[in-house]
Amino acid sequence: MTEFLAIHQSDASLLGCILRRLAGKVSLGNVERATGVGFFQSDDVLLRKRPSAGKEAQPEKLAEGIESEAALICNGAVGTLNRTSSFNEQTALPFRFKKWLFAAAGQPDGLAPIREKLIKGLPDYLRRSVKGDSATETLFFAFLTKLRDAGRLDDHEVDALTAARALAAAVGEAERAFEQLGQPLPALALVATNGRVMVALRRGHPLYLGVVDGLLPCARCEIGSAASDLDPRVDSHRRLRAAMFLSGTQAPLEGFREVAEGEILAVPRGLTEIEAL
Repeated sequence: MTEFLAIHQSDASLLGCILRRLAGKVSLGNVERATGVGFFQSDDVLLRKRPSAGKEAQPEKLAEGIESEAALICNGAVGTLNRTSSFNEQTALPFRFKKWLFAAAGQPDGLAPIREKLIKGLPDYLRRSVKGDSATETLFFAFLTKLRDAGRLDDHEVDALTAARALAAAVGEAERAFEQLGQPLPALALVATNGRVMVALRRGHPLYLGVVDGLLPCARCEIGSAASDLDPRVDSHRRLRAAMFLSGTQAPLEGFREVAEGEILAVPRGLTEIEAL
């Protein structure tokens, strides 16, 4: 089963500090065939995908050395190509297109019966950009199509609520396609980010929202809660803000709350108030 940890935070250099605090406390589920990390550096959207080598996916290890204000850390792959014995980068999550990253958790392969219907709903140039055979990737492109319909696909300043509405519209399209088949939508949690805003929703698969407002103490930087303000690192840690989405069945985790079934959340640039549709 695929799972993800998505982080949107205010200081790229402190991503490793957040992950160190979460180390040993969060789970990305059972060992899967592949792991992947999507992140942002300057104007580049980068991917780091690897075979799992039969090891448990540890977010702090997968994203080691990465500095980014947004990151999607994923365990799992999707599509029929995933069922082959060898690692295939096209099947590993997260997916990337232009400035957007996308990940799914739960049972995304259950979307397979509506893949062709979703494909037909894509504009030609987006349809040609679909690389794999998974319906999950096609759902990502349905989300991108909704952004395009709103005139915001190439808008780096798109607001979080517009992106959230586009994600909701894409999932609504998938739900209607399953209704026509007389089947329910498979259990899913989804997340998307362009490095400036982040949106997520829960449709049947557990999802949690965590918020960080200040990161003191910090074990990674060896800064205690009583550290002097003369230490230049203290101010950056004190001002850090972060929002995190964690999928899967988790033990109660301090600082996280369970996202309600059907809830769609929009995290704006600047990490001001997180809004729900």
